[in-house]
Amino acid sequence: MKRRGLSIYARTLLNISAAIFAVFLILALVYGTVYNVSTSNQRQEELRRYAQELAILTERRMDVAHTTFVTGDITGYISFATRSTGAYVWVVNSENEIIYNTGIPSDTIGKLERSGDGVRADFILPEVARNTGHVAYCHRGSQTGFYHLLPNPTIWLVASAPIGTRGDLYTGEVILLRRHSPDTFSAWLVDNNVHISFALAYIVSLAIIIWLSRNITNPISVLAKTADSVYRGDLTARVQLGKDRKTLTLPDHDSDRSAESVMREDDLTRLVRTFNTLIAKFEMRENEHREFLGNVSHDLRTPVTSISGFIEGMRDGTISQDKFEYYLDIIKAEADRLEELINTLFEQTDQMESQELKQTVFNLHEWINRVQISFEPMLREKKIHLLLNLDKSVKGELKTIGDVGQLTRVLNNVVSNAIRFAPRGGLVTISTKAEERYVCVIVEDNGPGIGERDIPYVFDRFYKADKSRGQEGSGLGLYIARALINRHGQTIEAGSSLELGGAKITFTIARP
Repeated sequence: MKRRGLSIYARTLLNISAAIFAVFLILALVYGTVYNVSTSNQRQEELRRYAQELAILTERRMDVAHTTFVTGDITGYISFATRSTGAYVWVVNSENEIIYNTGIPSDTIGKLERSGDGVRADFILPEVARNTGHVAYCHRGSQTGFYHLLPNPTIWLVASAPIGTRGDLYTGEVILLRRHSPDTFSAWLVDNNVHISFALAYIVSLAIIIWLSRNITNPISVLAKTADSVYRGDLTARVQLGKDRKTLTLPDHDSDRSAESVMREDDLTRLVRTFNTLIAKFEMRENEHREFLGNVSHDLRTPVTSISGFIEGMRDGTISQDKFEYYLDIIKAEADRLEELINTLFEQTDQMESQELKQTVFNLHEWINRVQISFEPMLREKKIHLLLNLDKSVKGELKTIGDVGQLTRVLNNVVSNAIRFAPRGGLVTISTKAEERYVCVIVEDNGPGIGERDIPYVFDRFYKADKSRGQEGSGLGLYIARALINRHGQTIEAGSSLELGGAKITFTIARP
């Protein structure tokens, strides 16, 4: 079984999340590094300054030899510095003795020697750790002489300031030792606030991206699923959006208000509307095609059944020989009808457009009279009266120009349509009205007419306006008529007859 690929939502979310993560990671590294460096420099400068100030205060409270305190108030300043900086403070005299301290790391105590055997003996600062340069400094423990004294010296800051100056002689110093790695959760938050801020910002951004991606890609995913359903033959599928699952389509009539409201929508919504409208049209065409096949099946079966029945009756003697001629005429009429139906069925627009127009100048009224004669059998069968109302305002012959063969097919289709829907004993009229550049040919009947909602579609392929009129007809007659008239650069329209109350078809033929 083949594995399905990632959905567009998953791909969009993955790609955008990866891009945002990369951006946030770079920014976090850059700003975090800048922040850490600046914070470290600030801390080092703060410790160095405290060491210098304490060295000045200590010098004023020690004897001339810088071996012991002469006043006890220095301890207050040292305690304040310890609380302010969080550092251990050591006061080393000129004899390398740590005469005062606020704390010594337990690992460091075992590495320090004492000045005597007594309990009160002071620890001695190793020579390697002394500030022999006589300058105030603050460095990491790994960069000073405290490298071997401190546990994990890389996480310690060591600040030192000499107590007074005596040339190159060592006069003692004040040392501040502080861990620069956080030892509490709050300190850790302070030290890593930049990275934490970027992490929280990324999480919030990711939540927004998930929401936006779902809103953007969900219609596309639904669109893809619907397209797949349509591809598999389900023409009832539609793209439904929103919580109320609306099926959006283009307006039936492009009024100014509806067109403006659609144009204000985003491209994706308009795409969904267009897609749903196309599927609806495909479904309508499929239904029309299915209905067309049913109509054609019925239309083909009727004459075939009649012909077969008449022939069988003549063969088995059911029909007497004296009636052969009569029924042969009926068989001939049914065969002609069958041929006409088959010809209509297979006529398509592309075939018509491939034929070159053979335009000639002809007498319009004479042409109409010839076409009228060809309809006498149909007229007699339904006892329909066909009246001509030809324009006599033009002196002499009314000349028109066009392909007589194709125009004859147009008039045949329109008139046969009128005869088909006119009631038995009804009336069909053919009228002409001459204009300066063309002549209008108008065919009317007193049948049930064409409904207002059907008028825009009567020239569509396979369309049958009124299903109650009967099953005759393929739905291609008026479609072919429009295609042929359009080839001549003329117009054809459908409407209702005010005089007869039925249908009215009007088309134009150019004048030379």
